[in-house]
Amino acid sequence: MRAVLVTGASGGIGKEFARQFAFRGYNLFLVARREEELKAIKEDFEEEYKVKVEYFPCDLAKDPKAVYDYAQANDIEVSVLINNAGFGDYKTFANADLDKLLEMIDLNDKALVALSHYFIKDMKRMGYGHIINLGSVASFMPGPYMAVYYASKAFVMSFSLALMEELKNDNIKVSVLCPGPVASDFWKRAEGDKSLVGSSLFTRTSTQAAVSGYSLFETGKAYKIDGAFNNLMIRAVRFMPLELAARAVGLVQKKVKGKAD
Repeated sequence: MRAVLVTGASGGIGKEFARQFAFRGYNLFLVARREEELKAIKEDFEEEYKVKVEYFPCDLAKDPKAVYDYAQANDIEVSVLINNAGFGDYKTFANADLDKLLEMIDLNDKALVALSHYFIKDMKRMGYGHIINLGSVASFMPGPYMAVYYASKAFVMSFSLALMEELKNDNIKVSVLCPGPVASDFWKRAEGDKSLVGSSLFTRTSTQAAVSGYSLFETGKAYKIDGAFNNLMIRAVRFMPLELAARAVGLVQKKVKGKAD
């Protein structure tokens, strides 16, 4: 079965990303930790969109190779890889849980690199492919009170653009979706109060972000910042010295009502 692989597919942007492809008739290979949610999505999407949906419950932070091994064992050819899985943490670095920060790096960056490496080999054999990585508006600036998360997303952008250049003659595209705040469970796991985020002009829905992500598949562009207000913000930040950008982001982050200290 040839399929679109979506990680972090049990909810939020990942689920809606999967929906965009299923709506257009693409078979799916869905990966996340929550098996019950994946099973429900499989049943719903197969009935509604008449596509095939395979799923594999997996903790990508611990064992990303298990996903590739499962695909190989079950004859799943991945032509589109969407590295969506990730999480953040709203704390000062000194007061954050180090194990959680390292797990974040393992998921946001190491798993993304590993899956890209595994499946690029198959894409080269097929003669085409597309990798869409989840960056963020955080990819463009330092982020006090979420320092490791912002840095992890800067890595995603740098890595993806370099990979895009390396693969440009192999008919394999690499793109980065950069959403801002999204109304999802992200802030629950990040331990921040999403009340301010939910009322922000910059906040988008998971569906809106996924629609922007699907447009990258259609156009093959290097990256896309989701939402007009987020685009304006990034343009403004690019003109700031980095230390001033860090100060400005820090002031905004302080307004989020989580317990940073």
